[in-house]
Amino acid sequence: MTPERLRILRKTTGRVGAVFCILIAIVLVDSLASRFTYEFNVFYTRVDGQYDLTGVMPEKSEKMEDLVAETDSPEVVLEFSEVFSGFWLGNTMWRGNVIVSAKALPGEYVIKVRDVRDTKTNPALVFLAKVSADEQSLRKSHGPYLSRYYGITAGWAAAVFFPGLAIILLFNYGVSCRLEKALADTGQAEVYMVKRMPKGIRIAFSLGKRHGLKSGELLDILNSQGSAVGEAEVLVPGETDSIAIAFSDMDFGEIYSVRRRFV
Repeated sequence: MTPERLRILRKTTGRVGAVFCILIAIVLVDSLASRFTYEFNVFYTRVDGQYDLTGVMPEKSEKMEDLVAETDSPEVVLEFSEVFSGFWLGNTMWRGNVIVSAKALPGEYVIKVRDVRDTKTNPALVFLAKVSADEQSLRKSHGPYLSRYYGITAGWAAAVFFPGLAIILLFNYGVSCRLEKALADTGQAEVYMVKRMPKGIRIAFSLGKRHGLKSGELLDILNSQGSAVGEAEVLVPGETDSIAIAFSDMDFGEIYSVRRRFV
């Protein structure tokens, strides 16, 4: 494959990789943005559905029999299942199951948990259940936009986009290596470093002693169209990479590659 075709292939894979990066960024931003809309003690479920709920024990409660759950509708009830010790702070907590009847209407329902001997309710134990009519409306009621309307979750994106991006990057690297070799076979190399110095412009490229390059050798500087726009002298030839200095005053955008002057 010719260097020109390899350049086109590398550019194409680079654009595809950029698209993957943009898609990953969109999914991450969408997922993070949805977290900023978190509402304290609010959860989502559907008609004829269930939801596992957890909370701290009221101040005077010690066992499950001490707990009372009050709701503003008989169609939405909270059934306690156990009392346990919290993992992080070691607080005593309760776990229960919110059951929404098939007769319940979509809407918002308040659930209050208190001690059976105390009529006061801790604000941290007041929950709001947002009940949707069905599974589809439940999915669209909360969470990241892409997940709600297109079913694209952060986990799905990670499983698809990251391996895809890795494959593209590896392929792009392989194409770049082939292009580097194809150019070297014709005495050319792309410039990968440009630095302005007090005396001229220092450039670095992938040609070296292995390709017959010598210190003091003059090279043509080419632009992206392959036209000579200046010359450079090799300062430090390495085994596969070298440094040269261009004495003519050029814009960085003109410097694209170098070419040896074969006799």
